[in-house]
Amino acid sequence: MARCAAIAAPDSRLACYDALAHRPADKASSAAAVAPTAPAPAPVLAHAPLPAPAAAVAPPTAASQAPLSPAAIAADPKNFGLTPAQQHTTDLGPKSIAAQISIVSSDQSGRTLMVLDNGETWTVMDNDGRLSSGDAVTIKRAALGSFLMFTASNHSYRVRRIK
Repeated sequence: MARCAAIAAPDSRLACYDALAHRPADKASSAAAVAPTAPAPAPVLAHAPLPAPAAAVAPPTAASQAPLSPAAIAADPKNFGLTPAQQHTTDLGPKSIAAQISIVSSDQSGRTLMVLDNGETWTVMDNDGRLSSGDAVTIKRAALGSFLMFTASNHSYRVRRIK
């Protein structure tokens, strides 16, 4: 299995897996299987130190700040043994935004909605009636994917973005 996984060409890799499963390969993939493949990498022993990732050695650049693919996140040594939900990922986007409330309104179900000057629409989870149009607010990321909004008068509100 490791030998097949190390093959870079998709057709050759499929032909290798087919051979392991004792499944006859079709003519198109058998031609690809004849192509030379890269040698399998040496097995990594549990007690051998892992080589430092290139991103950790090189200074951060704009290219290294790009979103990582799920395969790249899983290949990170920090994520070894973690489930996908536990893996260390970086948050994309800003940690906070500063804006002014343009419109504060309520819908038929009693939820308080507010539109910010940047066009975003948020709902306030625990409104106490102190919010009004023109208030300067800062919305920050909080725990477990939630967001907190802070006003200039030091009041905080749990909010959720709608649009």
